[in-house]
Amino acid sequence: MSVTIDRDEAMRLAQFWASVSEEHNTDKFQTVLHDDFTMWYNFDPQYRSRAEFVETLKAAHAMFENQKNEDLKITITERGFILQATMTGVLAGENISSPYCFVAEVREGKVYRGEEYFDTAQLTKKAGRPGEGMV
Repeated sequence: MSVTIDRDEAMRLAQFWASVSEEHNTDKFQTVLHDDFTMWYNFDPQYRSRAEFVETLKAAHAMFENQKNEDLKITITERGFILQATMTGVLAGENISSPYCFVAEVREGKVYRGEEYFDTAQLTKKAGRPGEGMV
């Protein structure tokens, strides 16, 4: 099925996603999530429902401080957008820096599906917890 997206809308959603991810405000985050939103992570390859994603965010926010998306690049695609950045911040009292890529599918003006790829070795190495995923 071919879906045509509004490129301006996709850019607005991408910029919002990048900005709100630094704020750690899950209520605000949910305003751009489709009711049927699902999320997949490379470090735990199973799809999470919208509610499970929000709980994952809350858990990550509880242990991660001063998050910034550095060297942010946004690419609009036929189905949504791709964010590429280096996430920096403080995890378990240690400064971290981890490249990541977020691939989003947009439907009905909201983020319908997300796939996020993190270099978790960078996160766990800096946090001093080898072998564990981010959350």
